Amino acid sequence: MRIVSYELLENGDTINRTDSKNQRQGLWSITTEARYGEDGFHEYGSFVNNVRQGKWGKYDLRGHVLAEENFTDGKRDGEARYYENGYLFCVGNYLALKAKYAYDTLLVEDVVDERMKTVILKADLGSVRHGFWTYYKAPSMKVVRVEEYQADELIYQKEYPEAKDSVRIEARMKSWPHVTNKPMPQVWSLDKNKRPVRYTDFPENTQYVTPNVRKNIRELNGLIAFQVPTQFY
Repeated sequence: MRIVSYELLENGDTINRTDSKNQRQGLWSITTEARYGEDGFHEYGSFVNNVRQGKWGKYDLRGHVLAEENFTDGKRDGEARYYENGYLFCVGNYLALKAKYAYDTLLVEDVVDERMKTVILKADLGSVRHGFWTYYKAPSMKVVRVEEYQADELIYQKEYPEAKDSVRIEARMKSWPHVTNKPMPQVWSLDKNKRPVRYTDFPENTQYVTPNVRKNIRELNGLIAFQVPTQFY
């Protein structure tokens, strides 16, 4: 692989690298300007052969964090965190489907008889919600709603207007096998090589999240390069 273009940050780091095949590689900082009534934003993360991989951060144009998502082969996969005015208000989980097949097959639990059933999904969906989605009241971090998904199907929803209800949330989440590193008795996929899905445990730290701030440090070739928050990685 030969890098033919890149941008240089003030600290000497290289970003926005492109190889001889015009594929994006390594760390990238991408700015989308505001248009059509929608706010602009910055994104920061890694590409491998022009495909998003690993953790990506999304920020508004003032530098406040909007989202932190994980990607596998360009699709959202695993834990995702969403923010409003710099405060955490939602933690959810995605499952990336296998793009090399037309369909992906999962085993999920039937909510009526608790038996395992097969669900077949089109792989072109990319990602599906799978696991717990917890919503908070910012900035107090009080739980206001919990949703549970299996292969993008909502199977459980509960509003929690009182703080004491958070104990019930924690108890329900701890009843799931995903709180340990041991494989589940009933696997979530027919593919034996596929690891069990990771879910979100109930957070112990209920302090609000301090907004991440990025500062403009240099203008290069008409583009703005940004200093990446040290707490991102």
